[in-house]
Amino acid sequence: MNEDLEQVYRFLLEKLRISPDAKIEWSYPISVGERDLLIDLAIEYRDTMTLVEITSRINEDTIYRIYALSHLINKQVVGTKEIRLVCAGKLLKYSTQELATKLGVETLLIPPKLYQYLSSRATASKVNAPFEHLKAGPSRLTSEKAWKVVCSILTGKPSNILSVSKKTGVSYGWTNYIIHKLEDSGIITADYGLRIKDVDKLFNVVSWERALEGLQLETINTNFNTATQCINEVALNLNKLGIDYAFTAHSSAVSYGSSIMREDTAYIYLPNPSDREVIKSFSEREAGGCRLKVYVPERDIMKSSIMFNGIRIVDMCQNILDLAGLGMDGRIAAKDLVNKSGK
Repeated sequence: MNEDLEQVYRFLLEKLRISPDAKIEWSYPISVGERDLLIDLAIEYRDTMTLVEITSRINEDTIYRIYALSHLINKQVVGTKEIRLVCAGKLLKYSTQELATKLGVETLLIPPKLYQYLSSRATASKVNAPFEHLKAGPSRLTSEKAWKVVCSILTGKPSNILSVSKKTGVSYGWTNYIIHKLEDSGIITADYGLRIKDVDKLFNVVSWERALEGLQLETINTNFNTATQCINEVALNLNKLGIDYAFTAHSSAVSYGSSIMREDTAYIYLPNPSDREVIKSFSEREAGGCRLKVYVPERDIMKSSIMFNGIRIVDMCQNILDLAGLGMDGRIAAKDLVNKSGK
């Protein structure tokens, strides 16, 4: 999220005295017949639904609009939640404030320096709400930013959304979006802190979204008797040649304490496919030894990779992601790795 917009986002929640962990939806639709009318922002927290209209100048029309729309909300959607109405903008007339008070609509003034970051995103039709990038957030839980958030919950015990944002470096807005998406999917629970309540469901999503075989470049047959021998020798040569690589899946999980190891297969990322010729030098067509599966990463796995006993491996979060994308065998190992991480 743009840092300037992040300031506006925090300002609104703070001034409205709403928890940062609230569920937020921009361009909230209210169906009237066959038409959807949109309210800029809906904030759901505990037993209250706060509806917010954002406009440059708060006038009588804005007050009447949100007041009228609030009476058209489907009661089955809102349930027993209390409806709170807010109009936010740069300017407010005294007569408008009087009307707002009579109709039970709160008003909030946004400092001009903050409001300028909203103006370029708002449109007269209200189709593009000021923070529509939240709705256009990561569509996949396995996207790079989303997985950082998921992994922080898998391997730790964060108390709230803000702590996850600080730990991962993912902006608060994105973190909020991702966590509520996970909660709506029944994958996590926010009771007594954030935690994964259905690991199998999570890993099923990972396997469907990002099967590791989709990144496979090739499989090489080697004459090494075990994966351990293969990993040690390949790492030694690639280190001396200065070639970027990182072992993953079962080949790196053991370094993080996993008790599940496959000695018939080694798994390696090769960021530069042009280096495959070096890898091919270990190929033995008729060999019946360890298979070396070579993958090309779709993200920067080198930056967070680490050296362990002279072997470069992916970080813990990437390791869990890759194992979960290997099918049933990998998911068992991924669960083991999560357990070993102290979860």
